[in-house]
Amino acid sequence: MASQLETSRLSLRAYTPLDIDHLAALYADPDVTAFTKLGRLTRAQAEATLAGYLADWRDKPFGMCAAVLKASGEFTGECGLFWLERSDEPALRYAFHKRFWGRGLAGEAASAVIDHAFRLLGLERLVSYVEAPNEASHRVMGKLGLKAERIAQTPKGALHVYVVTAERWLDRR
Repeated sequence: MASQLETSRLSLRAYTPLDIDHLAALYADPDVTAFTKLGRLTRAQAEATLAGYLADWRDKPFGMCAAVLKASGEFTGECGLFWLERSDEPALRYAFHKRFWGRGLAGEAASAVIDHAFRLLGLERLVSYVEAPNEASHRVMGKLGLKAERIAQTPKGALHVYVVTAERWLDRR
């Protein structure tokens, strides 16, 4: 993935070490992390997560991005791709600060990431996992055209596995 993507309202850029305060604040919020893969993080855990993000960008053509408003430069959250070890495939993930919920930013960011993954990286398929009670993310998946492939049971409960293929994505565009 290019180290920077643009949407009408957002700039999605590769994280830098200077983003630790942004990432730590995002993952310290229990409302934001209620349905995230990483869960609520301490500052030390956020530092380790950021180190992982930076390593991903060194080792892969994609990674997680800081999402900032183009108009103000304000950090809104994150969106990007990570390698899902258990299924050996790329996965889409996002998290945004509460004050930016309901504005369509998650869908806008995810759409740019997916489009880039298929058009420029040549990926064939992406997955995204959404916990059953996360209604907002189910709506985002539907608007983006991702299809629920299956439901996995985890210790936390049902996890909906959404999938989109390059063929289906590019045919919709």
